[in-house]
Amino acid sequence: MTTAREEDLILCNATLVGGAMEISAEQVKQIVNATARAGFSGVSLWAFHHLAAVGAGMSDAEVQALHTDAGLSVPVVEALIGWETGDEATIDAQCTSTLDIAQRYGARTVAGVVMGPSLESFDATVAGFAYLGKLAADRGLNVCVEWLPWSGLPDIASAWKLVQDSGLANAGLVVDTWHWLRQPGGPDLDTLKQVPGDRIHVVQLDDAKVEPQGDDIMAETMGARLLPGDGDVDYAELFAALDEIGADPVWAPEVFNTELMALGPDEMARRIGTATRKVLGL
Repeated sequence: MTTAREEDLILCNATLVGGAMEISAEQVKQIVNATARAGFSGVSLWAFHHLAAVGAGMSDAEVQALHTDAGLSVPVVEALIGWETGDEATIDAQCTSTLDIAQRYGARTVAGVVMGPSLESFDATVAGFAYLGKLAADRGLNVCVEWLPWSGLPDIASAWKLVQDSGLANAGLVVDTWHWLRQPGGPDLDTLKQVPGDRIHVVQLDDAKVEPQGDDIMAETMGARLLPGDGDVDYAELFAALDEIGADPVWAPEVFNTELMALGPDEMARRIGTATRKVLGL
């Protein structure tokens, strides 16, 4: 049985707009309010959305107030990108604003990903992640990495090696259950059980079938994820492993699904919340 608590259940509410990075200030308000009405305690905030609202004329304080006035915390901010080459000038240019937004909101951790299909050098990626960790620590933040099955960091084994090799005390992992099921070789309990529980910063909940639904994995992951419990993820097995290592993460459903999105942000958020609470036993 998981140790999930309602106060640790937040929503990756970028899903309510299909993962669009350029959205209006009004859309930001809509997804924030839909999140609150669905009973979530907070959001995993896309920094792009904060910046989009500011670009539309709101102040930083006004965007933040949308969340605080709705009673929502922001424990997680996404996503650090462009750091895997290890070039510090590039990291400063591409990642500093995301880290600053996370600091503004009082987030616990900032999530990073590798978007490209391969790494030029694993050692350079380690160096880049270590530099990210230092920038995060300077702001009182943790940094966590999410593996993507189609990327140069495709599985939990490679992501955990990155964290270990970085030598960072403030680094951890994002476990997305879609990526957990679809990583090369499938679920890897052996590696997960080697990870200290406090290194699991976030668990993103969603679902999928074992067999890909079509030939385009990106189209499926961004538009056809299933609600938690509607696919083949073995949640009982995964939760037992997380309990075994003493994990106590933030729980953040991330269900990109165009059919659900067509129902509108309130109904989509409500359905995600209902399914997630059922899986978590809340």
